This record gives sequence, structure tokens and C-alpha cells, in this order.
Amino acid sequence: MTDHIEQYKAYLQDVGNIGVRHENSRKFYLSVVSALFVFISMAGEKGIFANVQGHVLTLAGLVGILLCIVWVMHMQAFGAIYRAKFDVLRKIESKHSLFHIFDEEWKFLKANPRFKLLTFIDSVTPILFLIVFITLMYLK
Repeated sequence: MTDHIEQYKAYLQDVGNIGVRHENSRKFYLSVVSALFVFISMAGEKGIFANVQGHVLTLAGLVGILLCIVWVMHMQAFGAIYRAKFDVLRKIESKHSLFHIFDEEWKFLKANPRFKLLTFIDSVTPILFLIVFITLMYLK
């Protein structure tokens, strides 16, 4: 039984590590997209990079679009990882625990009509940025 508790603790720690990687990935994408928007704004008619309009702006827009697509895919991958991790934790709990913490938590979350999965919300942000990049390229 002690081995199962240690395995459970180690698995919980791994879920925490995934959460840190998830947050760091989100910060990375947001930083790069923000930098692209700053570059695009500085390459406007009165910006300090006004001499790089045209193909360079198109390239920046394309990079932004591709980055947003990869960002969505990355956030969805984290969603799959979380689902798998919590499925394993629930399975461990079902065999070795008197109280099934993650099953109970999931019941409460599903019963709340305002609950949205974190990774779904994480996928909406890059989609909004993607729309902005496409719009900027169209308006160019």
C-alpha cells in the first residue's frame, strides 16, 4: 500500500510539473505574438521601421498566423495530457483509496454550468490573435 501512495504522490507531482510547462508555454506564445504586434505597429507609416513595409509585414503576419495555429495545437495537446493524467489518477484512486478526490472534483466541475475547460479557453486566445493577424494582412 505504501508503494501505491508514493506512486500516487509522484504522479501528482508530475501533474504539477505539466502545469508549470503549460503556463510557461502560454507565456512564450503570448510574448512572441506580442513582439510581432509591436514590430507590425512600429512598421506602420509613422513607425521607426516604416521602411520595411510590404513583404516583411506579410512575412510577420504569416509567422503570426502559423504561430497561433501551433499555439492552439499545443494547448490542445496539454488538454489531452491532463485528461490522461487525471484518468490515471482516478484509476489509482478507485483501486487504492477510500475517497476518490478527482472523481468528486470532476462531478462538482461538471455540475457548474459556467465551468469551461482551461485548455479550451487557452485555445480561444490564439484563435482571436489568429483572426487579428488575418485581418491585418487583409487590410494591408
